[in-house]
Amino acid sequence: MASDQSPKAVEKWVERLPQRHEKVTKLHFYFHRLGGSAPSAAIIARANTTTPTSFGLAVMRDDPLTAGPEISSAHMGYAQGMSATVSLEEVVLVDYFTLSFTDGSTLAVLGSNAIFHQYRELPIVGGTGAYRLARGVITFQTYFFNSTTRVASIQADAVVIHY
Repeated sequence: MASDQSPKAVEKWVERLPQRHEKVTKLHFYFHRLGGSAPSAAIIARANTTTPTSFGLAVMRDDPLTAGPEISSAHMGYAQGMSATVSLEEVVLVDYFTLSFTDGSTLAVLGSNAIFHQYRELPIVGGTGAYRLARGVITFQTYFFNSTTRVASIQADAVVIHY
């Protein structure tokens, strides 16, 4: 863990906040949406309707994070949370998930993800551990997608402001 998380330690950390300087960290990694025999997602709700955009589909995710585009690349953590399709016009997800890194630090991401656009930008709305009080932006670009198996590798680039 990046720092002590006890209530007293966090209180002391906040008291010293005025003397601290903000840091900017740039992160580059990939997350993997797995299908087939090792799925990283489970459908938790489906609307009682049929649309080309899968409107009303809600999925729980536990996607591996890696340093490179291959699933065999160095493991960095998991993207854990939910996605729901929210548009009747195009495939747009509302993603809300936590990037849980191997050092115990986290980043919270919440936003709209039009998955067939070349670039998607979502806000970073918080963090813990090394990223306490984080804010910033994360950009996604699909590196690989197989529409038959539903396997995808998504490049993620984040700019994180934290203390």
